[in-house]
Amino acid sequence: MSRHSLTVPVVVGLIALVGSLASGPAADAQTSGSVRGTVTSPDGQPITGATVSLSGEALPGGDRSTSTGGGGSYAFPSVPVGDYSVTVLHPDFQSQTTQDLRVGINATATVNFTLVLRFSDEVVVAGRSPVVDISSSSVGSNYDSSFIKDLPTQRNMWDMVGISPGMSPTSEGSDRQVAFGSNMQSNAWHVDGVDTSAPETGSAWWYINPDTIEEVQVLGIGAPAEFGNLLGAAINVVTKSGTNEFKGTVNLFYQDDSLTDANVTLPNTPFPEFSRDRYEDFTATLGGPIKKDRAWFFAAIEYARDASTTPGVDPAFAPLVTADRYDLKLSTQVNDRNSLDLKLHYDDWAFPFAANAFTEPSANGGEVGTNPAAAISWQSILNDRTLLEVKAAAWWSDDDNFSQTGSTEPAFIDYSPPGGGPTTFSGGLWYPWTYETWHQQIDATVSRYVDEFLKGDHDFKFGVKFSRGSAETKLSPSATGVYYYHYAYDYYGYIYDYYYRVEGQSYWYGAHQQAVAAFVDDSWHVSDRLTLNLGLRFDRHEGEIPAFDRLDLLGNPTGVKLPGVDPALTWNNFSPRVGFAYNAGASRKTVIRGSAGVYYDGNVSGNWNYPPPSHPGLFYYPWDPVTGAVGDLAFTWFPGEAGIDPDLEAPRTVQFALGFEREFGSVYSFGAQVVIKDTDDLVGWEILDDGVYEPFPFTDPFTGRQYTLLNEIEPATVRKGNRPGFTANPNATEYFQDYEALILTFKRRLTRNFGLMASYTLSESKGLIPRMLSASQFNPFYGSREGSDPNNYVNADQLLQGDRKHMFRAQGNFLLPKNFQLTAMLNLQSGRPYARQIRVFGLNQGSQRVIMEPASDGQRFPFQRLVDIGIGKRFNLKWRGAVFKVDAQVFNVFNDDAVEFWQDLVVAEG
Repeated sequence: MSRHSLTVPVVVGLIALVGSLASGPAADAQTSGSVRGTVTSPDGQPITGATVSLSGEALPGGDRSTSTGGGGSYAFPSVPVGDYSVTVLHPDFQSQTTQDLRVGINATATVNFTLVLRFSDEVVVAGRSPVVDISSSSVGSNYDSSFIKDLPTQRNMWDMVGISPGMSPTSEGSDRQVAFGSNMQSNAWHVDGVDTSAPETGSAWWYINPDTIEEVQVLGIGAPAEFGNLLGAAINVVTKSGTNEFKGTVNLFYQDDSLTDANVTLPNTPFPEFSRDRYEDFTATLGGPIKKDRAWFFAAIEYARDASTTPGVDPAFAPLVTADRYDLKLSTQVNDRNSLDLKLHYDDWAFPFAANAFTEPSANGGEVGTNPAAAISWQSILNDRTLLEVKAAAWWSDDDNFSQTGSTEPAFIDYSPPGGGPTTFSGGLWYPWTYETWHQQIDATVSRYVDEFLKGDHDFKFGVKFSRGSAETKLSPSATGVYYYHYAYDYYGYIYDYYYRVEGQSYWYGAHQQAVAAFVDDSWHVSDRLTLNLGLRFDRHEGEIPAFDRLDLLGNPTGVKLPGVDPALTWNNFSPRVGFAYNAGASRKTVIRGSAGVYYDGNVSGNWNYPPPSHPGLFYYPWDPVTGAVGDLAFTWFPGEAGIDPDLEAPRTVQFALGFEREFGSVYSFGAQVVIKDTDDLVGWEILDDGVYEPFPFTDPFTGRQYTLLNEIEPATVRKGNRPGFTANPNATEYFQDYEALILTFKRRLTRNFGLMASYTLSESKGLIPRMLSASQFNPFYGSREGSDPNNYVNADQLLQGDRKHMFRAQGNFLLPKNFQLTAMLNLQSGRPYARQIRVFGLNQGSQRVIMEPASDGQRFPFQRLVDIGIGKRFNLKWRGAVFKVDAQVFNVFNDDAVEFWQDLVVAEG
């Protein structure tokens, strides 16, 4: 698959009433940070009883104040993301103020003051937030709105996530992200503290209007105990809120075929090139006071349309991707100590699958759905050092996948089309579905700062969470319950040609789940140089397969209720975390960090909720495509019952990290980090040793290498478990992932007209994962039988699909004279490795895919050199501070073929 480049500029227009809106009151560390520091005299003695005030637009209800304790320390826990100033007052000393202090997601901004005796007017210290977080043992990437709003992106937040250090997207612009070697369903996604990770897929379910984003954080190394249900990264997004000033934006992004250059052609076809019918994305935001100093609003809309076709497809059948998104956030300061936020989100979308030369439009699917969401949060300042936060949230979604043309005819799949080549699809849609999913949560956290306790100062955070979710799918072999297929194979010069008619009833499958979590985090400031970060998390997950109605061929209930499985699993997981940050050197601008921790995956039900109990099975009849005659029943297929190991464990990662970061020049920082991760207990098919097999000699027709495979005499029992079980590979005793990386980072704060973030990751990711044959790193199983045959495990211990040995990324923002602006995003990375596979015929259990050559450095997709740039002009209007801007953005400047997968990974035996 290749990335299509834009070699003629895209024109972007913007009218901003006063620029970006700041964040308003926020809930927890997934949406907030903290401010801390010390106040001392010139001789280094702590000053007790100094009043410290925090002010900024992000605190529309008014300033926060606290006082220094006996050690001269102060802290503001759970501070909303935004820009602040900090002022210190004491009757015996001059007051001081530090301005332009940036507080990021889950970050601690440390501001230390040295006061001098009072003898003149107030002294204002024009300072900025530290480039380096000197108290955190975690390492994350934070992108605030001032940095990302003008970068050339494909109008989604996944672009920023995908070019963070250690991240390997499965394809560009996708939320399927492999983070630090872990599986793409093993990330935790949060929007304003709302868990948006889908119960069955583990992926981010919400798509966000990009102009509502205030800050994005990718936290993948040393995450504290507050963050659970992840093996990879916690991706946290904070959206904008209203303030005491009316502010807003209007944006239009546009592209058509004249602005798109194709870099891939399919010769000897009527339509050899990529074609873009149109791309347009219109957004508008507005925020401001409902009642000044008391209540505020922020509202946003997005209207997005995108239609294109790949080479070989008639542009007249360009599928139209649509999104209509609406957001509203209401904030109110109930009184001096209590605030309330309400967030509403609604998304009406359609995502038809891209047409290709091998699928007729009638056989191509298209997802259509809606996604409403709501969240309410309460924040109470119990005293100047204790905050209570309570949040309740819920989201729902329906997702229907039907033929793009509305066809209800049977599907036809040709695995052996005339002249060879990839499988072709015609007729109606093969396996349409109706999907329903939802998630609900209630959280409560308490943040407490305690000084001079147990030989130091402590930032404590305690939290509990209850959540539950569901995903249910109604699935059918086709719109009529019938489909046809053809395949042929060459067996020692004789061609076997088979045509079948397949019948199967519609059926429901899915799962319900709930979870309870509790955590405690302590950031223990042992001294002015050393901080210990200690945490412990407990998660209890429960899952069940509910009872469903038996359906007929057309999907109607038959009146028969099929039993479920309750409980299907119960997990009780304890996750200890420990880390340190040591502020070294005389200048104290170098931080040495280390962390170790245990992380458990979330309960991704797509790994274990299939097959459903009493699956209706499939019935195969010989079929003559010329006469249409159908023969007698040839054979049947049943996937078996919902077998789940009663002792199934949650996938677990043990992570270690050690590194340093140094600040220099007050705006620069450089860091290096070594990361080691060991993952086990992955959930996949387990083959019990109760089957009967005989040796099956097989020779690789390309290399001549000989293998002894297993031919089934009596089938074995298979179930979902934490190990492969009985396989043709005696070394395949466990599922595992090993990840090692060296990560270098360089940052320059956006100041003096220039900002830069860059990283280089050298890594290796290898192991044996349950979906070893897939082109994507361990997508949940859903209905896949991959790994359920002993022969699938031959050569399955290999480099993982998310492995990219070298990754260099950079994002720059340059403010030029005369209000011109230049932005750029650079992504240079190794291609993903792939395995050479073959389909082996003649086995009693049916043809099976077998890995002949495992994925390795010698088998990689081409190296990718992706460069996007933008240049624009700003015009300051005279109407209420409005700004008009026009940008030209060029994606994939070098027209690079960003190959992500082959159309057909499987080569049939010849």
